[in-house]
Amino acid sequence: MSPGPQGTSLGIDFGTSHTIAVVRRADGSVRPLLFDGAPLMPSAVCADSDGGLLVGKDAVHAGRRHPERFEPNPKRLIDRPSTLLGSREYPVPDLIAAVLDAVADECRRVVGVPAQVTLTVPAEWGPARRQVIEDAAARSGLGRVRLVPEPVAAATYYAEALKHRTAVGSSIVVYDLGAGTFDASVVRRTETGFETVALDGRNDLGGLDIDAALIEHLGGVYGDRDGWKRLLNPTTTEERRHFRDFQEEVRGAKERLSRHQQSDIAIPLLEVEAHLTRHELELIARPHLEQTIRVTLAVIRAAGLNLADSAGVFLVGGASRMPLVATMLHRELGVAPTVLDQPEVVVAEGSVLWTQSEAATLTFNRPYTPAPTPAQTALAPLTPQAAPGLLFPPRTEPQTQYRPAPQHDTPPAPVSPPASPPRQTLPPRTAQPVTPPLSVSGDGPEPPESDADRERRKRNGRRFLVWFVVVDLLIVAALAWYFNRDEGTDENGDDGTGGEVPAATSFSPNFSPDEAGALLTEIDGAHGENGVRALVAVEVPEPMLFSAGDDGFIRQWDLTTGNLVDEWDLEIGGVQALLETNSFDGDDYLVAVGAGWAPHVWTPATGEFIEAGLPEMVADGTEIEGVRAGPVDGYAGYGVYNGSEFELYDLENQESLGRWPLPDGYGYPRVVTTAENYLTEIVAVTSSHEVDLIDGRTGDPYGLAMSSEEMAGVTTEAFGVVYYEGTPYAMLYGSDKLLHFWDLQELVNSTASVSYEDRDDNYHFEMVDTVNGTSLLRLTRYTKEASAIAIDTGEVIDFAPQDDGTFTKFVSVEVDGVDYAVTGDEDGDIQFWSLGQ
Repeated sequence: MSPGPQGTSLGIDFGTSHTIAVVRRADGSVRPLLFDGAPLMPSAVCADSDGGLLVGKDAVHAGRRHPERFEPNPKRLIDRPSTLLGSREYPVPDLIAAVLDAVADECRRVVGVPAQVTLTVPAEWGPARRQVIEDAAARSGLGRVRLVPEPVAAATYYAEALKHRTAVGSSIVVYDLGAGTFDASVVRRTETGFETVALDGRNDLGGLDIDAALIEHLGGVYGDRDGWKRLLNPTTTEERRHFRDFQEEVRGAKERLSRHQQSDIAIPLLEVEAHLTRHELELIARPHLEQTIRVTLAVIRAAGLNLADSAGVFLVGGASRMPLVATMLHRELGVAPTVLDQPEVVVAEGSVLWTQSEAATLTFNRPYTPAPTPAQTALAPLTPQAAPGLLFPPRTEPQTQYRPAPQHDTPPAPVSPPASPPRQTLPPRTAQPVTPPLSVSGDGPEPPESDADRERRKRNGRRFLVWFVVVDLLIVAALAWYFNRDEGTDENGDDGTGGEVPAATSFSPNFSPDEAGALLTEIDGAHGENGVRALVAVEVPEPMLFSAGDDGFIRQWDLTTGNLVDEWDLEIGGVQALLETNSFDGDDYLVAVGAGWAPHVWTPATGEFIEAGLPEMVADGTEIEGVRAGPVDGYAGYGVYNGSEFELYDLENQESLGRWPLPDGYGYPRVVTTAENYLTEIVAVTSSHEVDLIDGRTGDPYGLAMSSEEMAGVTTEAFGVVYYEGTPYAMLYGSDKLLHFWDLQELVNSTASVSYEDRDDNYHFEMVDTVNGTSLLRLTRYTKEASAIAIDTGEVIDFAPQDDGTFTKFVSVEVDGVDYAVTGDEDGDIQFWSLGQ
């Protein structure tokens, strides 16, 4: 074969289950090699009748007929000198060499002989294991290869292929869950490339172990059937073939459940098809994944890394595709990891990108820092940070679990909450005696924090954990307890037919310290003379304000320059609300909700609003009472609900994630996302006037029965949710005319000194910091007065309408780390107010 072009590189990731190879051509393009039409070649080997070795799919095929000659995972034999295949002993380096030889043949056939070859290995491998790989590469005809630690290759891909900013000194957390092993590492950017500064892993934990747990689970259902023992303990060639087929069925079902909600598994010998759901898979996989989380936390501690200063968390390895992995990591770290559609190819491609740098150097004998045991160190606080990722994956067909909502001719009878959660996917949640971040009980001030810490906490809490600076479409008048509510109508807004160009296409962004309640600047005629119906602030990355008015237009305002950036007429019958969320890609997503409750999604990447499909409840015309946007399983999500059922919808993949009836005796659900648990949850009030959470992915209540002595004898007259720096608080309008708050992250109750006059008139939105301390933004329904009332003292900041106008919307915006109040009015104007900070 002829040599390849100058500069051609071959990168190989020899994995436990599969081997992946990519070629970087002289023009800089990177393409995977295909083996039988697929980029993943099984790392399996099988001895033939002549003593030779078959590899890849040929080995898998032959292994079904001769399982005694078959070895599916030669990498797991790296510490053995040899292994028995059939009746013959084979040196383990020969098995590895056979796999690498197949890669070399395909590379020479496609591009010729590569100028340089990189081969990735686990970072913790010592000289003996590395020597086995080097010997195998030499026997295969690859010649001299350069060994690259897998986390270094992954970090290179993260920085070079995904174009994430990684300044010198910044670190990346690499979570690598493969078929047979797990590795967690912290990789730091240096002037010459990347180096691994801390790592740990498990050689007995990977996708194969989850497969084994799935088989054990099936054994609990079918283990007493004739043929099960023969299947799991084969003694004949035919039984061994059936067992291999069964293993493939289990692995395939596990992979399908990463994309769908359910899958079937054909069980040989039993002649049955077992049904498996994603819920069951997650229940089975969770204990294994919890071990990986513990290892990851220990590695972060060992590196002395504050995640707020890191460049992100990156998932690689085929088993990391399981949605629960990203969910659990985000819940524990407070950081959304970057996830790819094909995490298997990351390491191989990263190794050839690593070779681009002429200054790339690599030493394996660096004394890595071992992960400490719990006894050696305490867990340092982990500060969340947004991490970039992907935009709008290809559309997939919805896989929906649906149970029809119960129909009640009369209010449902009160029920007693269960003593413990009926579900098993999450550990029981109990109220912990911890001090909530928001002091509302008057017990005293919290420990002081620096201005820098405070600003970082505010930015991270808002922008990443939930960042729900949104309007709650279910007005407070309709939030009353179901057996004491008024039959009012929703304010859906005008359809908007004005369509006028605003009088002002720019304004002066005069954001400077001033007395609380002072008007700082105004966008005069932001929507002509048409009322402002929705406001939301985002960072893209500069602070922007989006507004919607009765003229039917959505407009984008740059809060740094004061310019009108863009405008849209979506022709959706008027904009009911603008909701802001994000997902693991780190970008802000804006959701415009029309009169028909259909979501339209805007991102900085597209610059346009895109139809995002319809949740089932919207598509079939079910009455909707409220919506909310927020991250679901790492994706931008959309929750819709009414008094009897709710649904979660994946905006990016355009599929329903679950539609469930509200449990009997529960009133008015609210879709929330807590920092403690990244899975979207539903909060509701039981017939006993207690707060409970509902699993938004299963419809099962947790049975928390959250109540307090302060609420004894107090009934709930209305109910809502407000957010403070990313933490959601259930807000109960008590019959004692006080607002009672439940921290839904820590599950602790605090009784505020804040009073309210009329539950049908007082709208309470988010909490913000003002000169008076943490305060609630409040807008009255009838008089349209806007104010901020301090939680601890009850002090009020009033915002006076201009030109006798009346306020229609009230939100907050953060500019340069300072909060400001923003109002919209019926005259089409937008005002910015000082909070005295």
